[in-house]
Amino acid sequence: MNCHRRILVAATLFSVLAGCGEAPAKKEAEPAADIGWFQNVRIIPGDGSPAIQDAFFTVENGKITKIGTKAEVPAPKGALHVDLAGQTIMPVLVNLHGHVGLIKAGTFSTENYSRESVLNDVYRYGYYGVEYIASLGADTDVAFSVRDEQRQGKLSGAQLYTAGRGITTKGGWPTPILKGVPIEVANETEARKAVSDMAAKKVDLIKIWVDDNMGALPKLSPAISAAIIDEAHKRNLKVVAHVFYLADAKDLVKAGVDGLVHSIRDREVDDDLINQMKAKNVIYTPTLTAHESKFIYVDKPSWLGEQSMREVFPAQLSAFTASDVFLGRMRRDPNLPKFREQYAIAQKNLKKMAAAGVKIGLGTDSGAANTFTGYFEHRELELMEAAGMAPADIIKAATTTSAEFLGIKDGGVLAPGKNANFLVLTANPLDKARNSREIFTIYMNGHEIDRAAMLRNITTEVPKITQEDRQKEAVAAADFARTEADKKLPHFGDFPAADATIRVRGMAIPMPKYSKETHKVGPPDVITVSLEKATGGQLANFYKDILPKRGWNPAGACFERKGVVSPKMQSLCLAPGGADITLNITEK
Repeated sequence: MNCHRRILVAATLFSVLAGCGEAPAKKEAEPAADIGWFQNVRIIPGDGSPAIQDAFFTVENGKITKIGTKAEVPAPKGALHVDLAGQTIMPVLVNLHGHVGLIKAGTFSTENYSRESVLNDVYRYGYYGVEYIASLGADTDVAFSVRDEQRQGKLSGAQLYTAGRGITTKGGWPTPILKGVPIEVANETEARKAVSDMAAKKVDLIKIWVDDNMGALPKLSPAISAAIIDEAHKRNLKVVAHVFYLADAKDLVKAGVDGLVHSIRDREVDDDLINQMKAKNVIYTPTLTAHESKFIYVDKPSWLGEQSMREVFPAQLSAFTASDVFLGRMRRDPNLPKFREQYAIAQKNLKKMAAAGVKIGLGTDSGAANTFTGYFEHRELELMEAAGMAPADIIKAATTTSAEFLGIKDGGVLAPGKNANFLVLTANPLDKARNSREIFTIYMNGHEIDRAAMLRNITTEVPKITQEDRQKEAVAAADFARTEADKKLPHFGDFPAADATIRVRGMAIPMPKYSKETHKVGPPDVITVSLEKATGGQLANFYKDILPKRGWNPAGACFERKGVVSPKMQSLCLAPGGADITLNITEK
C-alpha cells in the first residue's frame, strides 16, 4: 500500500468512503477532525483556468479550503499529510449522456435490465472516475431506486441521474431496439401527459428522440417536441434531445430545448444554429464514441483490449469484439460507409461549434450497443481532441460545464469551497487528452475510494461463440464476398450476367447470374427464367438492357435478329410474370 493510501485508511476508520456510500461503522469514541493536507501536485481546476503547479491544498470535512504554495498553505494542526508526489489531479468526470443496465454478455437488450445490471454499470462508471452519470431515456423504476439509495448514502458507484423513460413518436426511434420502454405519443395532449408522468416519478430531466433512423421510421413533429419542452419547463425540468438532422436541431433550439445530446450528422452546422445555441445557452454533447462504435471495430483499433480497458472488461470481451463472428456482421452492414461519413461530419461540427463558443459537455451514449461503460468516457476525450478541441477545453466540458448543467453546485471544479472530488493521474491530460485514463486513484469528498471493491462488485458475463455461430458466419461471409465481387461486374438492370448462356438454334440467350431456367424446345422455343427474390419486372429490365448489347434489335414490344443456323429472322418477346419471366422465341 502506498504512503498516502495508508494515511487515508487511518483517516477513514471513523467515516464513510464518501464516493462509495458505505454505511458508517459504529464507533465508541468521537473521531478527530476530518482534515487533510495534500502536497506536491499539479492541479487542473477544470474551469478552464491555468493549471496550478507544485500546489498544496487543504481539505476539511470533504471540501477544499485552501490552494496555493507550501508557504501559502501550511499544514493545519492535526491534518493528515498526503504527498501526491508531483502527480496531476483534475475533477472527476460528469457524463450527460449514458445508459445503465442494458448490456449483458455482449448483447444489448431491455431483457438484460435489472438491479444487478444497473449496479454493474454505476460501478464501472465509478471505477473510471465518471462519478456522475445521466442515464437518458431507457430506465425503469430500478434506476430510481438505485439513485435514491445512493443519495441516502446506501450505495456506491457513480451518482446516477435519470430521465426515466424517454419520449418518442408512435413507432419512432428507438422502439425497434427498446421495445416497450420509450413513451410513444401521437399528439400534444399525450406528450404533455408523458412529461407529467415522468415528473411525478421525480426524474432529473426529460429525454426526447427526434430521429427517423435514416428515413426508416416516423419522428416527433416540431409541434409535439415544443409541447414537451414547454410542459417540462413549467415543471422546472430540463429537456435534452437525441438528434441527427440540422433542421431538427434548429427547430428544437427555437422551441427552447436545453441540450442536444448527439452530434448533428447529416450536414455541417451553420452560423444560424450556432448563434441561436449561444444565445439560448444550449449545451451540445457530441457522443463521438457512440458514432465511432458503429464502424471502428472493423479497423481493429489499437486501444481495444488495452490495459486500462482490461481492468474492468475481461479480455474475452475485447476478443469477442475482434472476432470474425462479431466483425462479419458489422462488415456486412450496408450502412457502414454512411456511418463513416456521418462520423466525419460529427467531427467537423464539434470543431466548428466549440471554436465558435457553443457550450460543450461530455456525452458518450455509453451503455448502448458495442460500447464499454466508463472506459469510453476517456476515449471520448481523446476523440474530442482529435476533432480539434484543446485539452483544457475538453476537461472543462467534461467537468465544470457538465456539472453545472446537472446542477451539481459543489462539484465540477477544484477550488476553495468545492467538494474534493478528483482523479489522481500519473500523466498530464493537458499534454494529451488520452492521459485522463492514467488513473492512479480517485478521491471523493477528500477520501480515496476503494476501486478494488468496485471491481469485486461487478459481475461481467462474456459472450460465447459456438461452432454453429462460426458455421453461420462462414456461410454469411461467403455470400457477402460473392455479393461484393458481383458488384464489380457489369450489371444489366439489377443483375450481372451469367457466364453460361442458353443456346437456341445457334444463338446465345443471356441469363442473369444465379438464375434458374426451364427450356421447352420449339419452334417456338419457350424459356422460363427465375431468380430468387427477383420480380418478373426486374428480369424484364435485365433483358431490355442486355439484349441490344448481344445483337438483338428492338422491334415494338419484342426484339429481333438474324438467325445463326436458320437464315430466317428470329423474334424474342418478353412475358414477365410475378416472380419469373418467359422468353418466347419464334421465326419469321
